Amino acid sequence: MRMVQPMSTPASNQSSRHIHVRPSQKDETDVRSFFDNAVEGMFRKARNGRFILVNPALARIFGYASPGEMLRNFSVDQDKITLDAGRFLDLLTELKNKGEVKNFEMQFRRRDGLLMWVLINARTVYTVKGSIKYYEGTLVDITGRKDAETEQAIIDEQIRQSQRMEAIGIVAGGIASDFSTLIRPIVSSTESALRQSSGNEQVQRDLNTILGAANSAMALIKQFQTISRQGKGEMRPTTLQPLLAEAIGDFRSTLPDHIQFFEEISANNRTVLADAGQIRQVIDNLLENALLSIPAAGRITVRMAEVEFDERTGAFRADLIPGKYLRITVQDSGAGIPEQLLPRIFDPFFTTRSNEDAQGLGLAVAHGIARAHDGGITVLSEEGLGSTFCLYIPFYDQEIDQSLPIAPSPRLGSERILLVSPDEQEIRKWRSLLVPLGYRIEAVSGSVEALRLFLESPDSFDLIISTFAMPQMNGLELARTLLGIHPTTRLVLCADPADPITHEIALSAGVLTLAYKPLNTNKIFQLVQSALEDHQE
Repeated sequence: MRMVQPMSTPASNQSSRHIHVRPSQKDETDVRSFFDNAVEGMFRKARNGRFILVNPALARIFGYASPGEMLRNFSVDQDKITLDAGRFLDLLTELKNKGEVKNFEMQFRRRDGLLMWVLINARTVYTVKGSIKYYEGTLVDITGRKDAETEQAIIDEQIRQSQRMEAIGIVAGGIASDFSTLIRPIVSSTESALRQSSGNEQVQRDLNTILGAANSAMALIKQFQTISRQGKGEMRPTTLQPLLAEAIGDFRSTLPDHIQFFEEISANNRTVLADAGQIRQVIDNLLENALLSIPAAGRITVRMAEVEFDERTGAFRADLIPGKYLRITVQDSGAGIPEQLLPRIFDPFFTTRSNEDAQGLGLAVAHGIARAHDGGITVLSEEGLGSTFCLYIPFYDQEIDQSLPIAPSPRLGSERILLVSPDEQEIRKWRSLLVPLGYRIEAVSGSVEALRLFLESPDSFDLIISTFAMPQMNGLELARTLLGIHPTTRLVLCADPADPITHEIALSAGVLTLAYKPLNTNKIFQLVQSALEDHQE
């Protein structure tokens, strides 16, 4: 029986022809237009990693003028463009093992040097035999999104840090209040016992030891009060430039030769509402930390500038409220701060120093002072690359009462003054202020040398200014000795808040005035003028 072959119909022949027909020219034009005009970067890469095909969007993303320029030059530029070779290898490995990658984030450097983040989706295309033919995919520039995420993360961390410091401040304030209540009776009772124990040197030495420890505790309490913003100080409208210039002058005089110092401070008469002594304390702390962070040769740069923040940028910088600020920047080329330690640097008692004298309260107190002034402190640091600290103090826009008395000019004189201090910086500061006014200055570094010089001619000194803390014989013991030799000697004592001495003890020993450090320029002038004019009367 003969098999009858089915007749082919025009429809079946047409269908068969359509299966093997190449795309029409219109289809190819549409595909090419889609490829050329796509917003996303599109690419095809050979197995060896060389680009075979790129669209204009991809060329623009990497900083090339055209796809042709990118194809010609990318192999030469690749080492500079690819920042993380390990991450790029992870991309290729995932493509080979899984056949595709989705939402793969990676950072590159554009041809013009700018950094960018991209999002890659790609697949592996195989031959009919199953080997890799090429890779193709899309690439989107997500730099704006990543920058926004990073900025938001920093803002969130600033807010968390601010809340954390607020909590620490509340605890510190409570501790300060409780300890102050406990220690004040110890101080008053010890002072009373000292007055009643005259003639018994051993008892007085023991009582002075107790008083010294109690005063040290009171000084620590004051620092806790500052951390908790209870110690706001005496707020007055003031300009920061003269204060900063004075701090820099004192700091420069103590710099070792291997440290370079630069300042970028233009004339600025902007007014802030501040306690000048507390702001000086913050500046001194930042400068000292910068110096201590530089183990060998290095540089320190100080700048002052006006800045303005809106709500977003204010939150980005120490949770500041929107407005105008004076910014004092202290930048060093020192060791830098490890990333894991940065969140803790403003914590009380946290320190990276190994010496026993480091209390770890400097930055905590500085942070408390800044916040008490409605400002803040920020830090940028990278281990091995140095640190940059910025102090922000808001403008004081209210008009200053011009009827307020202006500080009088310093008193000119020719009197002979003996300075006694082991601190060379302190001696230089006093000399630089008093010698230009006509005073004749003698300076010694210790109490024994001061006593020897005094014994040569007790009547020749019009005023003696001594620091309290000195080896062999402290300032109070020196005062008692000198006054025992020459009762009319005019003597001023300068002490740190933690030193074991009070106004009552100093006055009972015959000291004219007890002044607590730090002493700014005006306080020094007032101290000398008061002592000498009282002498003339």
